[in-house]
Amino acid sequence: MMSDCHRRIHGRVIAVLLLQLFLSAPGFAANFDRGRSLYENHCQTCHEDWAHTRSNRKVATLDGLRARVASWSVHSGLHWGTEEISAVTGYLNRRFYQLVP
Repeated sequence: MMSDCHRRIHGRVIAVLLLQLFLSAPGFAANFDRGRSLYENHCQTCHEDWAHTRSNRKVATLDGLRARVASWSVHSGLHWGTEEISAVTGYLNRRFYQLVP
């Protein structure tokens, strides 16, 4: 059995480890791209990179890209809100389109 002293030390070690984990979380969050995550989990199964890089693609403006993302969210039953649509639009624009607002 652990003595009271050992329990206190053990508790402090756990507290320090949890504090380090908490303090490192913002660095992890900064690397998280919600748009990428949504796209990879809900869109990428049908839309490979070629869909966004082909020469005859239909999207020519940022508003057009946003409209396509919104349309596909309804078509695929996701019914995303403004935040999700903006996140995926931003990701696609950064990754493939580089359209100017």
